[in-house]
Amino acid sequence: MRILPSIFGPEENSLIGLDISSSAVKLVELHKAGSSYRVDAFASEPLPKGAVVDQQIKEPEQVGAAIARAVRASGTSIKQAAVAVSGAEAINKVIEMPADLGEDEMESQINFEADQHIPFTIDEVNLDFQVLGPVEGSDDTLRVMLAACKRDTID
Repeated sequence: MRILPSIFGPEENSLIGLDISSSAVKLVELHKAGSSYRVDAFASEPLPKGAVVDQQIKEPEQVGAAIARAVRASGTSIKQAAVAVSGAEAINKVIEMPADLGEDEMESQINFEADQHIPFTIDEVNLDFQVLGPVEGSDDTLRVMLAACKRDTID
């Protein structure tokens, strides 16, 4: 998987992946070992019916308790976790931008582009981007993945 190396910071070799479904909380601890990954710990804890409905957490206390049980059951000591947002809640758009923009200019341009592509105000969303690489056949233009999610969903 190409995305995993980017979620491990330069100082970190381990990370927890956390999946919250309608029936259970699942936890896996991955450790980066050279160019591959190994599973160091895992756990799965059931959720009461109705705690998560239609990919929305309805009972945060029950979900939090299940996460705490999964952390204890796994025996992990890792404090950083990667949690995904369901596809219906996330907005992803590939845009093209000039390759000669500096970092500050790119961020300003991203905010402008986001306003054009996201059906919410910038104040309502968490926004991020990743440069994917040059547009095929053009050294002057970059492909950039724009990702956004409403803040209340993240919270």
